[in-house]
Amino acid sequence: MKKLLLIGIIVMMALFAGCAKKEEQVNPDDLCLVKVETEGIGLVAAAMEGETLEFDESLTSSSSYLNVPKGTVLTIGAKDSVDDYRFTRWTKNGENFSEDHEITVTIDEATDFIAVFGPYNGWDGPTASTIDEAKTFGDILALPFYGYTLTDDAIVYAFELNGTVYRALGSLEPETSDALNEAFGDSQKFNEALAPVEINMIENVTKAIPSQEELDKNVGKSAGELLDNGWFLNYSNFDEMEVGMEHGWFSYILKLDGKVEYKEDTDAEAAIRDLKILSIAYQGIGSGVSDLAE
Repeated sequence: MKKLLLIGIIVMMALFAGCAKKEEQVNPDDLCLVKVETEGIGLVAAAMEGETLEFDESLTSSSSYLNVPKGTVLTIGAKDSVDDYRFTRWTKNGENFSEDHEITVTIDEATDFIAVFGPYNGWDGPTASTIDEAKTFGDILALPFYGYTLTDDAIVYAFELNGTVYRALGSLEPETSDALNEAFGDSQKFNEALAPVEINMIENVTKAIPSQEELDKNVGKSAGELLDNGWFLNYSNFDEMEVGMEHGWFSYILKLDGKVEYKEDTDAEAAIRDLKILSIAYQGIGSGVSDLAE
């Protein structure tokens, strides 16, 4: 009897040990935070290996955050959600990574994936795959679009190709200039008028992005100093004392010292003028032609 009881206790201990092992927590040092976010307007989703991606199509933009053990294999996907933005590429920790909508990755460290969705103006003609192939505006019209400025005899048009933003300059004949002005608001007619125009020059906009060292020279200044030097406010979150500003081609996020009691009639620019800048970070390209605006 004692022998049977002893065997029973040993079996129970073995079962308990097995269950305890299954419920054992993963070492926090072996977990990796994976962020899957968007730039522009579009949807993203993430799934464990073998599972199906599920996009929340009730939204126009989404994000996903996961804590997974090292060595986990994930499938990550991007999907267009509106007509005027299209998926262009994935970045991984700030570097261009893939142009495929769906990617499979093995996670070995904390990783930030961003699905970049660029503005799309409805042109579906032949498109340049390298900058050397861009000879006419028709070669770039289907690429992500960052604005244009038009004069009586010239156009400057900003676009993105292979993760780099450029702007193209072209000369216009009077009849073409008239056609472009008349087509304002009608993208199809605008594209048809602009497509055959030859590109005279292409300038690299991305290359001009300021370094963090250069941006940090603004720390300690007042927001008013930037506003007086051509910066303009495009976003404010006074709960977090965070504002968005644009200058030249680029947009930035700034953290400000102090507090603002926001009311419906608050003049945001006036409210931040005397506040000191705690930090400033590059956010993205606002308009590739903003420095040319009159």
